[in-house]
Amino acid sequence: MREGHVRFKRTNRATVLGADSRLEPPPHVLAASQGEETVLLDVERGRYYALNDVGTRIWNLVCEGVPFAGIVERVCAEYDVPRERAEADAAALIRRLSSESLVRCEP
Repeated sequence: MREGHVRFKRTNRATVLGADSRLEPPPHVLAASQGEETVLLDVERGRYYALNDVGTRIWNLVCEGVPFAGIVERVCAEYDVPRERAEADAAALIRRLSSESLVRCEP
């Protein structure tokens, strides 16, 4: 995987998540936090999803409009993890959120 680019599927087409890509939650997704955990509710499908503390931090950064590279940098700094690990973990979460229509990507 090249630094700064992650491929993942979204609505039956390949999407490239670049360093400057911005993510946003769609209007049908509600979030509620309790401590360091967050629950996401997809009101259209009636499904909910739980995020741990790192997932919650990534979700909050997405909601703040931080681009993917900024999310990775902050995760590295705040959780003292190597860049490769932070990028892989953030991309995996975003890939899962995207596959469940909980985030949209603007390349």
